Amino acid sequence: MNETKTQELFQVVEEMRPQIITFLQSLVQIPSENPPGNYVEICDFLEKGLTELGFEVQVISVPDGLTQAAGLSTPRKNVVAILRGSGGGRNLIFNSHLDTVPAGDPAQWDYPPFSGAIANGRIYGRGATDSKGRLSAYIMAAVALAKTDIARKGDVIIAATCDEETGGILGAGYINQNGHVHGDMVIVEGYSNHIVRAMAGVLQLKIVTEGIPAHAGYKWKGLNAVEKMAKVVQGLEKLQEELEGEPSSIPGMKYTTVNIGTIQGGTKVNVVPASCEIEVDFRVIPEHSLDSLYGRVEAILQSLELEDPTFKAKLTRITDFQTEPTITDENSPLISELQQAVQEVTGRTLPVVGILAQADTRWFIQNGIPGINFGPGTSENSIHGFNECMEIEDLIQTTKILTVLTKNIVG
Repeated sequence: MNETKTQELFQVVEEMRPQIITFLQSLVQIPSENPPGNYVEICDFLEKGLTELGFEVQVISVPDGLTQAAGLSTPRKNVVAILRGSGGGRNLIFNSHLDTVPAGDPAQWDYPPFSGAIANGRIYGRGATDSKGRLSAYIMAAVALAKTDIARKGDVIIAATCDEETGGILGAGYINQNGHVHGDMVIVEGYSNHIVRAMAGVLQLKIVTEGIPAHAGYKWKGLNAVEKMAKVVQGLEKLQEELEGEPSSIPGMKYTTVNIGTIQGGTKVNVVPASCEIEVDFRVIPEHSLDSLYGRVEAILQSLELEDPTFKAKLTRITDFQTEPTITDENSPLISELQQAVQEVTGRTLPVVGILAQADTRWFIQNGIPGINFGPGTSENSIHGFNECMEIEDLIQTTKILTVLTKNIVG
């Protein structure tokens, strides 16, 4: 009986192939680059389209006061759409974001970045994978199940949220913190070649060394802040070596990374620099905490002060985007049920890994909703690069997997 139902779902998805492709093309053709974050048109499209597909749709506007306080020039909007079940079952959330990174120079693209062009078995355009391809698969999986006579007790919730590319505070963060989304589990944007159950924490620090300006010809009258910062950089390099010796137990996560992303110092080549500033990004494995990493950097600076009485440095956190590592237990029923759906469609299972990146999963986990990352596309799809694309067969196969998963959870 179950096999018959699964085959029925496969057939429905295949029949929906043109609809799935067209839907993704339509999303790609609506620019939603962030910055600046233009959400009105894509939210209007989803409100109309999802209502026609049978969802109860709510467009949630973030209060102007919050967007203004965040220094944002355009309105922030999120879409929550529910396909109701009969009641008494488990409710499944699918979350994908509405924003994309900027397309960059259109001349560098083989096809216009907002064309949704089809070539070589792929759909091209900014967001084709990240993350409009995922959103299309999530929506169409729910629609495919609704086209059958398979009973649905639980609800399927689509949470299409803003600002993931800039931290998600007014997107998935806002709807979770303000009670706009409820469910028993969530699937968040991810790749089709593995299941992600853990994501790195993010700690970003600013370090400023102080000096005394002087004419380069009288260098001894000054204090060179850039040379002082060189000692800090050496200390951070040594910290990275230590962290490489403290690897994560989760496949794919390697170890906590230290990246000195920016450096600024001095005003002119013939002036002893009075200050130097670096910004440092840590991707933190679950075995470490943000506070422990902060403490280790603090210890480096304290050690340098003891060695050199003229050394002065200021350490601060960059607070716009910080989060502790997020993790879902490897024995979570959500993972086993997704593996079962993958097995039914492909005859195999997928690696379960962690990655040194972040996504909106953390907002749901903080809200008490277990979450993992999975969806169509892979890292080979030029995500954030020119010629971003989605393999059509990957899109269709992953939609089948998600449809089976949805049946198994809300049925």
